[in-house]
Amino acid sequence: MKFDEFDQYSENMLLGQYEISEIITHELMKGEVREDFLIATLKSCSEPEPIIVKGTISDGTSDAGQLDIVLCRPNSHIRKLGTQCVIRKDDSLCIIEVKGNCTGKDLKRAELKATKIRDLRGEQSPLFGVVCYKVALEELTIMRRFGFSFDNESRTYFDSATLASVAEADWEGIEYPTLDFFISIEEEKKIFLRKYPIRPGHERFVRLTSSPLIKDLFDMVQSLLRSAIRD
Repeated sequence: MKFDEFDQYSENMLLGQYEISEIITHELMKGEVREDFLIATLKSCSEPEPIIVKGTISDGTSDAGQLDIVLCRPNSHIRKLGTQCVIRKDDSLCIIEVKGNCTGKDLKRAELKATKIRDLRGEQSPLFGVVCYKVALEELTIMRRFGFSFDNESRTYFDSATLASVAEADWEGIEYPTLDFFISIEEEKKIFLRKYPIRPGHERFVRLTSSPLIKDLFDMVQSLLRSAIRD
């Protein structure tokens, strides 16, 4: 489809920009540049352009600390401090941590930050997840940490929670239960894991398999914006 060609272009541009930015030796600056790449790409997927900022969210008493990307509700009250912004928790739709080469430690820190954000006062909580250009973990390790098992015979991943024959006590554990999504756009490890309610009080992850993968990221942003407009 023609639409897929444009989405593939966006994904290829992100990967190409990542490789080009390797010439930057200052790690903080390199990280900022890569965040800006992703922000520009996400802004390109919707018209009118979505409000995407860097900074933090707050409940008026406490804040979440530095955040890479915040997708805001339309008509949000944003306090700008230079290039950084402070917005209310209730005005944030989605928060993305951007990683150049994601490690297990990065995911643990993201889980802690997601918990901190969840515990801020507010009527609604934003989605929180990680988007990485590359990932230092093997695909099998990532999938297992998000609750999947691997069937050696069929060479496929599966979630035992979806099998009626498997008791809940035997479900694979999830190491990052507070994250809402994990995305790797690395060529050899393209992964999009999204949390969903498997039944009341229980949430698991599903692997989205669109190609190009970035199409599902665009769809997630669009869905959040449409829901916010309806509200």
